[in-house]
Amino acid sequence: MEISIDILVIIIILGFIGAFIDNAFGMGFGTLTPILTAMGFKPIVVVPVLLIAQMSSGLSGSIFHAIFRNVELDSKEKRDVKVTVLLTVAGMIGMTAAIFLAINLNELAINIYIGVMILIVGIIMVKEIGFHFSWSKMYIISGLASFNKAISGGGYGPITTSGQVISGRDHEESVATSVISESFLSGYGFLLYYLFEGFQNISVTIDLMIVLIISAVIATPLGALTADRLNKGKAKKIIGYVSIVLGIFTLIRLFWYV
Repeated sequence: MEISIDILVIIIILGFIGAFIDNAFGMGFGTLTPILTAMGFKPIVVVPVLLIAQMSSGLSGSIFHAIFRNVELDSKEKRDVKVTVLLTVAGMIGMTAAIFLAINLNELAINIYIGVMILIVGIIMVKEIGFHFSWSKMYIISGLASFNKAISGGGYGPITTSGQVISGRDHEESVATSVISESFLSGYGFLLYYLFEGFQNISVTIDLMIVLIISAVIATPLGALTADRLNKGKAKKIIGYVSIVLGIFTLIRLFWYV
């Protein structure tokens, strides 16, 4: 399909909003997949485009999260570094497993599972149920998130960000480490997609890549600044509500394909 000027403007706005929300709250960029698909773009075009756009947004966002001190990559404890590495490695294992798992799993059941899980995590956050930080909880969170990524390609950010906040980490640390780890995972996913699927409709794919990468990168400093400025109590509630909305959206979008 040809991309008209009107559609191009809409995509620029969507890319900006998606990257802003993702860098401010650690989740949301993946919702562009069903939106772009509903606009007429084929999933085989949308998926690699969003992966490379999210990688670019995440790498840019990691710089600004570090500038605003949302994440302490140079601290003596190295906790943020360890969490980022843990999430990244688990996610890479999950995405590799996706090649084999996705073939045998029912897509409807997968999306219901993802939607319900994100919804429950959001409700837990809004109700202000919390736990003390421990590395065992980080392993559980990374395991759940990477499993979600493995079977559906989504549901990573809401689980890693919300799960970290619930386990006692500050919201800005949780957002930043989720953004950084998912940027590496998106790049890895893009590479896997290229190796096993290749690209179709090159002209449209390249146009979408350019537009979404530019709009996403422009939005990252605003998102990182928002994460820095948010009050801790309000941030937890907002992230919870965003997670609830994403969970509901995940369940509602199932009816688009019925």
